[in-house]
Parts: sequence; C-alpha cells; structure tokens
Amino acid sequence: MENLKNELINGKGYAVLPIKDIDNFKILTNQFIKKIQPFTKKTNFKDIRESMTKMSKFQINDLMISLLSFNDASEVLINSCKDIVKSLSGNEIFLQRRANTIFNLPGQDQRRQWPHYELMSGVSPFTYVLWAPFHDLDDNDGVFYLDLNHSYEMIQQEQSTGIVNGPLILNKKYDEKPTKLKFGEVIVFCPFVLHGNINFNSDLARIACSVRFQSIYDPLLQKDSDYFKFYKL
Repeated sequence: MENLKNELINGKGYAVLPIKDIDNFKILTNQFIKKIQPFTKKTNFKDIRESMTKMSKFQINDLMISLLSFNDASEVLINSCKDIVKSLSGNEIFLQRRANTIFNLPGQDQRRQWPHYELMSGVSPFTYVLWAPFHDLDDNDGVFYLDLNHSYEMIQQEQSTGIVNGPLILNKKYDEKPTKLKFGEVIVFCPFVLHGNINFNSDLARIACSVRFQSIYDPLLQKDSDYFKFYKL
C-alpha cells in the first residue's frame, strides 16, 4: 500500500487489489440479493444474472429505483477496503452518500457506460473511486481503463476543442482490453482515468458496486455539496 497513491497519481492511474475484509464484502452482496429478490425470485448470482437478461428495460428501471433504499452500501464497501482507503485518504473522509450499483446487460441495444472520466460529472480531482464486481469477470468484455498518460493525452486533445465529453472521446474506438477481476478484488482509480465499457455478448448480466471518497483535508471541489458526507473509519 505504500506506493499505491503514487501509482494512482503518477503511474498507471488505477490498480487491482484484493478486498481485505471479504466477509464484510459478502454482507454487501447478500444484502443486494435480498433487495432484488422480489424482482428475480433467485438467491444466487448466476441465476440472478441470467434472470436479469430476460427483464425488460422497464423492469430494470424499477429494480434500480428499489435500490435507492440501499443506503448503507457505500459504508459497507468502504469498510471492506479500509486499508486501501486509509492509504489514500486517511481515517477521515468525505464519502459518497449512496454507492452506485451497476448493471450491464448483453446486447447491442442495451445501456452501456460511455467513455468518460470522473471529472466530467463534476467530481472533485482529489476523489478516488472503488469499483468491485459481485462475481468473477473473466471474459474479454466489460469495462476498460486507459492508463493515465493516455488519458491525459485524450483530455488535452478534447480541451483544445473547447468541448467536454464531446465526440472526440465518445466516438473514438478504444483498443484497450477490459480488466479481468475475480470476486473479492476491487479496482481503485483516480478521477483522470478515462474508462467505459463495450457492448458484450453473454448469457449473463454483469453486476458491480462503486463508491467515491476523498480526504477531508483536500479541497472539496464538488459541484453538489449533498453528494458526499463526512465519515470516519
């Protein structure tokens, strides 16, 4: 962990690490299963992922709305990765109030995460992101991350056009291979890393959780003051 902050600021910009408190992380995944059981009628992730591919977009929207009550997900995820968080931001942090639960469904007509970096949405440049799958990601589809040097090049090129989140980044074809993660691993990255996901073909949906945090001693350059809350590890 000693070199993690340097790797995220001056190196690749992201890192794949083990979740230290895996038992706590399993509490999060079990809570998720209970939350969505009224929609899927399933109790294990393989069956849940398969059933989600058969849902309509309206059903998926209803499912996502139901997860707005999943208020403690951000705290559970952060506490599962205390060693990572402390090494980057210390014990006292600003924590995203509600963690994001991410669903990616197979097929060309499905919602996908367009290439972007966190700063596009007004997230503070001092923020870090934890992103953890609820199951293994072991194929060649999914989320890709550009290294920091490549990301900076793209940001500078886009800045020269005077447009943020424009066609230069959105329409570019990226050759990066998606990062493979196992259940029990998390990817942590800085807000300058360009990332997104590609369309994929599979019999199963993908499910993950992400949360953002920063030290309380760094400037809170955040457009929405209600986005974060104070939290002490």
